[in-house]
Amino acid sequence: LDAFGDYLGTSSEAEKWFKARTAADKATWITFVAAFKKCWPPIVIVEKMRAEYEKELLEHKLPSEEVGKKTMHYNRECWMHVAWAAKVLQLAMSAGIKQGMLIIWQVRSKLPDVVKDLLKDEEYNTWADFTMAVMELNGSRLVEQHSKQSQELRTLQADLAQV
Repeated sequence: LDAFGDYLGTSSEAEKWFKARTAADKATWITFVAAFKKCWPPIVIVEKMRAEYEKELLEHKLPSEEVGKKTMHYNRECWMHVAWAAKVLQLAMSAGIKQGMLIIWQVRSKLPDVVKDLLKDEEYNTWADFTMAVMELNGSRLVEQHSKQSQELRTLQADLAQV
């Protein structure tokens, strides 16, 4: 128990508290923990509600300018759309809606056009089906389509500028 003090920051409030403990407080681990919890009660961690996860799902966007780029996800390089889909699936699981189709259409509608164009025109029955479809999109194909759409947009803007 005396070694516990070695793990406290020098001159910290915890170290001052520890040094002020009586022998009775340090007699057993149980009495020590009771004294410690009396001084520093455990902090209750707030759990997110289902509605908060659903809101986060609706707000989690894949920006158009990020399509076709790579990022690090769990210390592995992957396409941005794959990392986006992994986060979406995690949020759906946390919300308890992974097995349903609740709000999939709303999340899908906020995807960049190039991603929506390459997804199949089908209704996804679960979040796993939807996110798997996004993950399976070919990154190189997304880059090509994104470049093509960007070029078409620039051409259209140039044509409009001449009018």
